[in-house]
Amino acid sequence: MTYRPDLSERALSQLGGFPVDALGALAAAMADVCDDPYDPLTSMATGDEQVRRADFGEGRGFVTFLILDAVEVVRVVDIIWVG
Repeated sequence: MTYRPDLSERALSQLGGFPVDALGALAAAMADVCDDPYDPLTSMATGDEQVRRADFGEGRGFVTFLILDAVEVVRVVDIIWVG
């Protein structure tokens, strides 16, 4: 089962001025996450079972997402790029 990615308003606003290589790395990481958002090889658990984090860009970025199983959506809620 593949989940559909969805960006929150906050996440969309955080993408302004992102370097092209960072956007590509984020897209690649989210493609892996959407294949299986619970896979411990592609994302990390948090204190909430439905919220996970993944790194991207060789560890220079982190994305936090909410897993909405009922509608098969991965909602990106926060993006950090330290580049």
